Amino acid sequence: MAKRGRPKGSLNKKTLEKIANDEVKAVKEESLPSAVDDAADVMSGYEPKSLEEAKLSPTQEKILKGPDVKETKTKTVKDLPRNPSIVEILGLVEETKGKQSKVDILKQFADRNDVKYALKAAFDDRVVFTLPDGLPDGFVIGDPDTPEGAMDMAPERFIRVFKRMQYWVEGGRAQASQSKREEIFLNTLRSLEKSEAEFLLEIKDKNMPFKSVTKEICELAGFDLSPK
Repeated sequence: MAKRGRPKGSLNKKTLEKIANDEVKAVKEESLPSAVDDAADVMSGYEPKSLEEAKLSPTQEKILKGPDVKETKTKTVKDLPRNPSIVEILGLVEETKGKQSKVDILKQFADRNDVKYALKAAFDDRVVFTLPDGLPDGFVIGDPDTPEGAMDMAPERFIRVFKRMQYWVEGGRAQASQSKREEIFLNTLRSLEKSEAEFLLEIKDKNMPFKSVTKEICELAGFDLSPK
């Protein structure tokens, strides 16, 4: 009678199952990349081939560029209004750096009669005003309905009324009584835009409100301000 049991040298069922499981595991491990390979693959996706291929977000570009530095544009005569007022002209001279640059700006207005009159009033000792010092109590200069700086909206502008100075200076060709001269002066101060009215009041007292606009600079620009 034959003996029961497995043939000699054969493996039992449990051993066969273990071998089969080990083989399946080995195949899976070969087909899956390692953790190091995974990281390398991911990083390679962020590594551009060249600088031109690198695309930065707007935020990254702003950080790399650094803080914004606003360039201050130097104003020139071309930046002035078409018919600049005496205040706008001298204001540009005031903010312009360099003596020669100031002279060059003023030269461009050497033929403007209102500029000539204003500079003579401020610097020429031959021009003597006959008006009293100060203003009446409670007097307000500048047209109240004109926004400050809005020259063209004012009822009057210095460029149109400068010849009235002939009423207010010694030897002026315009003849009028003293009371009439003062009345014309006060009415002019009321009707001008405020900055022009303030300027007229200053030069009447032989003051130049734009401190870097000197007599020397004006004379270098071609204005006759001294007795010969």
